[in-house]
Formats: sequence, structure tokens, C-alpha cells
Amino acid sequence: MNVKALKRQLGFTLIELMVVIMIVAILAAIAIPSYRQFVVRNAESQAQASMQQLDIELNRWRASALTYKGFIPKKQASDGTFSYAYDETDNQTIYVPRGSDSTNFYYMITLVDGSTGNTLAPAGTGYSTAGSSWRILAEPSTSLENSSAQIFLLSSTGVRCKSKDRTITAASTNCGTGQGDW
Repeated sequence: MNVKALKRQLGFTLIELMVVIMIVAILAAIAIPSYRQFVVRNAESQAQASMQQLDIELNRWRASALTYKGFIPKKQASDGTFSYAYDETDNQTIYVPRGSDSTNFYYMITLVDGSTGNTLAPAGTGYSTAGSSWRILAEPSTSLENSSAQIFLLSSTGVRCKSKDRTITAASTNCGTGQGDW
């Protein structure tokens, strides 16, 4: 009789196993979307912080150069050292988070001259209206785009908005339909 009792206690029944699987499935159904929302909010916060840092750097540059023309942002390497460069050769693109590139970024920030839409990086000399204003546009990567990530726009003229409208570009003066402040 002891052998029969011992045999019964060696395993789980199919019902017990199914209950455990259902509990794990319910927890996963709740946890995965919450985690995804956390990742999106974190990426948005990093993009906003980078845009605000660029705003500060741009205003420091203008205080000494009297124009935004010639500005090159700080770039931090993985070892913590700083250099000055854009992330792409177009002299407009910065990837967020720091250290990411065109294959693994969360947000792509585009920094352009507010009047011409061209780069602020040094090119040519002489006085022109170029460099008197700027616009920064932050667009989510395709991995975040499908999960309700926002587009952010910041400018030297006081525009500071966010939107889910995917038609916004660096040349836009507002965030289009459904815009909100951030």
C-alpha cells in the first residue's frame, strides 16, 4: 500500500499543469504590454532630454558666435569621453540613446536651420539669414512607431509640441493634427 501512495505523489496531474500554464499566460498578457509601454515612455523621455540638452548647447553657441550657424553637438563615446560630431554625414542626424546608430536607435533627432532647413554645421562664411533659428525633430524608430510613440518638435521660436501625426517633418512649424505640449 505504501508503494501505491508513493506512486501517486510522484507527478502532476494534467489539470494541475493546465492551471499553472493558464496563470502564467494571464500574467504574461498583463506584463508584456505594460513593459512595452515602459520602453516607449523611457525612449520618449530620453529623446526629450536630448532635445533639451541640444537647446542648451545651441543657446550657449549663439551666445558666443552670435549665430546658430557652425554648431556641432557633443557626442559621448561608450567610454564616457566627449567629441563633437553628428551621428551621420548629413550633419543633421543624432541618434538616441547615445552610442546607437542607424540600426539600433529608439529616436532619430534631426537638427536643421529654421529658415533654410539645411544643416547648421560649418559651411562657408559671410552674413546671411541662415543660422538665425533652428528646429529639432525627434522621430521614433520603426520598432517604436507601431506602439504609439510620439513625434516631438522643438524650435528656437518657442514651438514645443508632440504628436502621433507621421506627416511631421523638420520643416514643419507645428505638430499638426492631435498635437499636444510636452
